[in-house]
Amino acid sequence: MSDGLEVPGEVLAAAVLAQAASEGGRQDVHDAAHGCANCGAALRGRFCAQCGQAAHVHRSLLHMFEELLHGIFHFETKAWRTLPLLMFRPGRITREYIDGKRVRYVGPLPLFLFMMFAMFMTFSLTSGHEGSAGAVKISQDGKTENLTAAQALERLQAELKALPPEAARSPTQAERAEELETQISALKWMPGVAKDEGEGEKPVSAAKIHEQLTKLSSSLATPGIEQKILHAANNKELALYKIKNGAAKFAILLVPITLPFLWLLFALRRRYKMFDHAVFSFYSLSAMALLMSVLAILGTWKLGGAVGLLAIVAPPLHMYKQLRGTYELSRFAALWRTAALLFYALIALLAYFIFVVVVSM
Repeated sequence: MSDGLEVPGEVLAAAVLAQAASEGGRQDVHDAAHGCANCGAALRGRFCAQCGQAAHVHRSLLHMFEELLHGIFHFETKAWRTLPLLMFRPGRITREYIDGKRVRYVGPLPLFLFMMFAMFMTFSLTSGHEGSAGAVKISQDGKTENLTAAQALERLQAELKALPPEAARSPTQAERAEELETQISALKWMPGVAKDEGEGEKPVSAAKIHEQLTKLSSSLATPGIEQKILHAANNKELALYKIKNGAAKFAILLVPITLPFLWLLFALRRRYKMFDHAVFSFYSLSAMALLMSVLAILGTWKLGGAVGLLAIVAPPLHMYKQLRGTYELSRFAALWRTAALLFYALIALLAYFIFVVVVSM
């Protein structure tokens, strides 16, 4: 795109200032003899050679509006230059940024942070999440209610108490009793639920499930794992909400996870430095975040076929184009590196997901 895209913002801003001047708007100007108002350096022109601030210091509400317009149009210009190249010519934008052509594009780190924010915001808007932390859904007699943990515990205990004695229960009633005991056990470990006297920290659960979870807890050497598993299993929305928050919070870790493998792929090409790999990672992850946002939106339109096709085809194709353009590779060199990077990315994402789940729960 041409530089002409910045003209509308500048013209509109100039019109605002001209209107202010015609109406006699007062604009206080910093005395040039006192140097730059920001850093105090001597002024020799319209801008400070030391910090870049304009010598002309405005003090008017209309100028604040002009700055807003300039910022909006300037950002949109950079974004419209960056995003199409990021998706369709990723090798070019990565190579040009590394080579020093940076004024025209949004930087890799700001773009990464913005795209991650946009992706998780899109997920939140398209996932149809309902409920809040500490809320529990109870289904009874064909109706679903949102209750607090204490209310749900009281409801389930009453239902269990209403069942016949254990010896007189039918197979269906026995199965229901076991299910109720498991749910009650999980709810007793939720915040805001008072523990029965003498119960201590030992969960009351169905014997079979308790035994399985105890074994799992011992194998992982994590004392509270069984409570966490039961809690997550009976509060899926809350668990998903925590995992989403954790994934957004630790998304920046994806870059240092990727850098060592990229360095290994190009260990024999010493002209490529760690900075080059970091730019590649930030732009690549930004493109994947944009793709995931698009897939989430398409999913709400019931376009399952398009979502599946894009999810399978787009990532390897984008990775291939970015590798080839950024590192100036032949087709074969780009292909085998793409295959290796895809394999590593799957392992890295799995490790990242496990880390997020463990930290979030």
